[in-house]
Formats: sequence, structure tokens, C-alpha cells
Amino acid sequence: MRRVLPFVLLTVTAASSQTNKPLPDLESLRTRALEVNKATEAQRERYLCRIRTETIELDGKGNQKKIDADEREIFFAKARQITQTVTHNGKPLSEHDAKKEIDKVKKQIQDAEAGKPNEMGISQAQILKLIKLTNERRVMINGRSTILFDGVGNPQAKASGMIEKAVQAMEGTIAVDEATGHVQDTNVHGVRDVKLAGGLLANIHKGFLLHIITAPRNDGVWLVQEVWGSGDARVGLFMHPSYRFHQITEGCRLFDVNADSAEALQEKH
Repeated sequence: MRRVLPFVLLTVTAASSQTNKPLPDLESLRTRALEVNKATEAQRERYLCRIRTETIELDGKGNQKKIDADEREIFFAKARQITQTVTHNGKPLSEHDAKKEIDKVKKQIQDAEAGKPNEMGISQAQILKLIKLTNERRVMINGRSTILFDGVGNPQAKASGMIEKAVQAMEGTIAVDEATGHVQDTNVHGVRDVKLAGGLLANIHKGFLLHIITAPRNDGVWLVQEVWGSGDARVGLFMHPSYRFHQITEGCRLFDVNADSAEALQEKH
């Protein structure tokens, strides 16, 4: 007991010291987190990850209709995630479907190189940039000092496109790792419907949920570890039924990408 007590006292003292530190300026921390994310984007291009996603389709009463399980490989090019499905419900894709996936990868890479925004995905950086932060406080997450905020959609923020308009309709919490400035946890939900062109082009119903958790690897690069979500949306002529999903990163390995061209990226992949 005598050997353990000094260590316990040191731990409590360290935690108390962190708690008593003045909180960083809110907007300064936001700026720092966005800058850190920008600097990390190039580092993410060194990784190839395997993710598993389970999607549950729901009926109008919220009952389960259908479950799909997909395994995908992801990598990054020009700060954009490139995704390729490799198995569906435990089975490898057919030759025809595998060819379609390769074509999709090439298109994603071309769009990334052209600087086109990804209208089908949303990032923690996009949410952090557009959401209004309030109620700043310090908490400990996994033994790390973390600044936690409440977030609400900022109607004064300039928003264009479906993703940014969706952020304006969000509320929730955002956690930023104090030591590194990385966004550690984003947990938001929609508080009103989001419509594009009066609902003719797209419509996302209120109540949609998104929870993203990131964590550092041994080399200090932060990558997404788990994502939960649910929603009900229509984009163009395509109906996206009510659903919920869970995505988990099952493994990542170093992947040296020379992003000079789509052909080079595809050859590497």
C-alpha cells in the first residue's frame, strides 16, 4: 500500500492540475483544430484501412426490414476518402460488381484530383467549421485531457450544398483533444428537416444521427475508429429509406500513395 499511495497521489494531483488550468479560448481552439486536421490530411494518405459496416433498413414503424453487412477498403487522396466495397453479406463481389467498384474508385480519384466536394459524405472538420460552439469545459477521455463543447447549428454561417445545410440543422457535442488539437468525438443529431431546392433535389428528415470517434495510431496520425448513424433521406430521384448503421475500422496498414494521377493511385491500390 505504501508503494501504491504515492503513485495514486501523483495521478490525482496531475488530474486536479489539468482541471484547474484555464480553458483555452474557444475560437482559438477551433482554429487550431481545423489547422491540425488540414496538416493531418496528407499523413492519412499513407494508410489503407479495412472497415466493416452493418446497415439496418427500417420500416415506417421503426421495425427491422433488412440487414446488409459490407467490408470496404478505404484510402485517401487529396484529402478525400476513397472507398471500395470488397465483400457484401460475407461474400466476395461478383466479377461484374467488382469491376463496377473499380470504376467507382477511379471516378472518386478523378473527382478528388479535380477538387470536387464529396456530396455523399460529411467530416468532423466540416461540422466543426460550421457549427456554433458553446458551454466549453474540460473532461478526461481515455486518460487524455479533452475540451468538450455543446454545438448548435449556426444560421449566420454561410452554407452551400446539402452537407453544409445539414450541419446548420445539427445539435450535439464535439470533443477536441487538448494536447494535439485533434477532434476526438463528434456526436450530433438533426433538429429540423433539410431541403435542397425546396425538397425537389434532396430532403433529409429531422432526427438523423451521426456519432464519429477518432483515435491516434502509434505514429500520431488520427484516424476514424467507429461511426454510428441513422436517418431518412431522399436525394434526387433516389429514395434512401429509414436506416441505422454502425461502421468500425478493423485494421489499417501503411500505404505509400503517390497521388500525381488517378492512374498512379489506382495502380498502387
